Amino acid sequence: MAAAAVAGLIPVLHSVAGDKSSYYVGRQLWFGFIAVYGVVVYVVRMPWADLHQDFWCHGSITYPCLIECFESSFSSPVVGLWYFFFFLFLAFFFLMEFFMAQVRHKQIKAKLVESEAADVEEGSMVGVQEQAPSPKKAAPNFHQEKALLLLYLVHFLLQVSSQGVFLFLLHYRHLPLVSQATIRCSTGSCPGPYFCLVRGSIEKRMSIYTLVTLSFMIILFCSGFFMYSVHHYLLKGLRVPSIGLNDGGQLRSLNSVCQPPPSSFTE
Repeated sequence: MAAAAVAGLIPVLHSVAGDKSSYYVGRQLWFGFIAVYGVVVYVVRMPWADLHQDFWCHGSITYPCLIECFESSFSSPVVGLWYFFFFLFLAFFFLMEFFMAQVRHKQIKAKLVESEAADVEEGSMVGVQEQAPSPKKAAPNFHQEKALLLLYLVHFLLQVSSQGVFLFLLHYRHLPLVSQATIRCSTGSCPGPYFCLVRGSIEKRMSIYTLVTLSFMIILFCSGFFMYSVHHYLLKGLRVPSIGLNDGGQLRSLNSVCQPPPSSFTE
């Protein structure tokens, strides 16, 4: 079931990431992270798939006591928690995609209305439509859209916060489960004490190290994008006022002002 879900997710991500609009910085990189994250979670769960069979205890222990020792040793979820944080990663990203698409759609509609009004006033609607660029290629301007920039930054903060919590749980909850040589078990109904161990602990530790590396990379990239966005769109935008050179009419008017007047005499 998990393999089918991952295999079905890859073509969808490939088709969506193939969109060349790239209406914000790093869009295709985030789709790549989603694909890598899904494959990594699917691969690293394999050493943990038969955890209950890899748990053994020394001595003559009954099967109910073995189960009770296993439940007391692994009282917190492991693989399910990995899936949960992968879901959070997807949810934060696609929420940002949804709001970005809504704002972009509103901007395209507003530009269409403005262009139609300008065409009617100039009386050359057909000619201007043939020369004007397609509004589908319009991109939101983070220098002007402060609400959109805030959404962009909040997405990074949420990703860093969730991955930071994930790193804490991996290091202080999951890694100690397979780092001990033996696990001492003593419960009320099974006083023991029993000394248990987990087979394949090296592979299980490597899977945790892989998730730690991936989570650290996500935190690093999110922090980099956050600092770049704050510097380029917020701080730099406050120091240097933006000039609307993207509009063709403003650019032509600026060129006409800068051009010298023609000569008034001939040879």
